[in-house]
Amino acid sequence: MKLLSICNPSRYSSPLLDIPIFYQRLALDERFEFFHIPTEGVFTQGAKTESIQVASVKGILPYTTFLELDSQAQDLRSLEEFDLVFCRTLKPFPEGYLDRLRLWEPFVKFVNSPTGIHEQIQQEFFLKVASKFTPDMIVTGSWMEGLAFFEKHQVIVAKRYNSCGGRGVFKIWDHNGHFLVDNPFAATREFSHFSEVMNYLKGSTGKPLQFVKYLQRVDVGDKRIVVVDGEIYGAYIRRSKSGHWVHNVSVDGECFLSDISSEEKEAIHATFKHYRCRGIHTLGYDFLMNDEGNWCISEINGGNIGGFARLELLTNQSIMERLFSWMIEFYRKPRKNLSLSLVED
Repeated sequence: MKLLSICNPSRYSSPLLDIPIFYQRLALDERFEFFHIPTEGVFTQGAKTESIQVASVKGILPYTTFLELDSQAQDLRSLEEFDLVFCRTLKPFPEGYLDRLRLWEPFVKFVNSPTGIHEQIQQEFFLKVASKFTPDMIVTGSWMEGLAFFEKHQVIVAKRYNSCGGRGVFKIWDHNGHFLVDNPFAATREFSHFSEVMNYLKGSTGKPLQFVKYLQRVDVGDKRIVVVDGEIYGAYIRRSKSGHWVHNVSVDGECFLSDISSEEKEAIHATFKHYRCRGIHTLGYDFLMNDEGNWCISEINGGNIGGFARLELLTNQSIMERLFSWMIEFYRKPRKNLSLSLVED
């Protein structure tokens, strides 16, 4: 099968990360004709079925060559000749990226539908489908509603639209009548009024924010569970080496294999179908331990997720092979119409 992948190779600072390994394995797999297109190439070529500039990725792929793939994307191909597209671009997505890819959907099949991702990326979507399994949270663009939520819980976490890797996550607490706002990639900031906090958190997006009750047992780490089309591939704990409240591997998190409880399986079973009916098939569930000692969903990442290579390392099982076999089966199935309605139980 002919597989097209989209990503920014330069954003991967280590050869041990999920995407470099994903590319290397596919380049060696005889079942695939594997091609790469840079994220920026989505804008310059291929609005519908015209030719797009891609790089053929075949054979041994050293990490240094992976980093140079964007400059090698000079082979003109018709979009319609590809069997499957896997968008592996990291958030934040460039302005108009998903809109551009949505123009491709009538002509090529996606592992994760850009139309579905466009809906799922909105902060309200997660609240709508998963609030039964999450800590107390709200989505709002109002500083007054945000302040009321802060006063209720005293310490809260804000999550910004269209972000990943801890860059859009902020802890907020009171210090001598002022608001302190902490982020792992930015210095702790101090504000005298919550409206200033909101302006800072929204940044250039202007989008509503997700506010979540801060969980005091966050030091236990967070649990990533990798799910493909409803099938659970495995789970691992990420825990900050320095004791920071953010545990992403992109910060300083180390990983440990974890089990999966019946309650966590129940939460996944109750929520994944809302993503699958929208054509979103690869999911990364993040769980945090609540104050009662139970794991609850803090985030559901849809589309480009990490964890396949990490699980393979921790389990010594062929997790990538399982994903590749699923992709082959998936592209052979007839395309289904997307549903943007919530799935009834």
